Amino acid sequence: MSTGRVSMLWMVAFAAVWALVEAIAAEVLRSYSPYQVVWTRYAVHVGLMLALWGWREPASLWHTRRPLYQFARSMLMLGMPASWIIGLQHGLSFSTQTAVFWISPLLILALASLVLGERAPLRHWLAAAVACAGAVLISHPSEPGSLQLLVFPLAMALTFSLYIVMTRSLRSETTRANLFYSALGVLLALSPFIPSIWITPSPQHLLVMAAIGVLGFVALYAVDRMAASAPVSVSAPLACLQLGFTLIVARTLGHGHADRLALAGLALVAGAALYVWYRDPAVSAVAHEASS
Repeated sequence: MSTGRVSMLWMVAFAAVWALVEAIAAEVLRSYSPYQVVWTRYAVHVGLMLALWGWREPASLWHTRRPLYQFARSMLMLGMPASWIIGLQHGLSFSTQTAVFWISPLLILALASLVLGERAPLRHWLAAAVACAGAVLISHPSEPGSLQLLVFPLAMALTFSLYIVMTRSLRSETTRANLFYSALGVLLALSPFIPSIWITPSPQHLLVMAAIGVLGFVALYAVDRMAASAPVSVSAPLACLQLGFTLIVARTLGHGHADRLALAGLALVAGAALYVWYRDPAVSAVAHEASS
């Protein structure tokens, strides 16, 4: 299997796990501050890594040649949920934020070109645009009260896309270090504010938050392997599959149904992904990346 297809499979895995995380998180977000949920997620993430490797090879977690860069990338994992939370607090609907956020595949392609020197073929840009159009149909966005409010989902899309690109630039670092710093930065940044918003979770909710942390770790592991396998422009058009998995999870749990527009959007997202998969099995050899 080509490295391009390996990278795509990791993106599919990331999208599937992310959809599951969102479905599980919905239960606790009704009862706790979103910031507490985010903090707990990354606390579990760090705790899991310490339990697996900290006692045996602790230095493997924090050894890096680029600590400042690692922490800067970690802050994107704080900026992403913070942008979403602030947008909701200002009255933006979930659907509108989702529709705007899923311009991410195009942003990944643009940032990969600017930062990494990747040159994705035109067909990848077209596939990403089709996937983004499908995401709009799936999301059913409502008109925002003010166009200025769209800065929040745009910021979320930008932080997510930049995280993907920066992860590619850290492919020479170990996966353990990349994952450890991704969580540690968020944990340290939020910790001073958590006592003022903390609500002691019930045993059931604590278990749910732990599951979010473990699955969140798996999702970021998939991102790291995706970015290490091939240029990120290879798998960018597949990112919108997360919405498809979200629909599947919601349907499985009996939460609503997909109407014709959503199904049409899902067909566009899936079609773009299949086109990239079958058209470019060795696309990693086509996408040019600057040696720097």
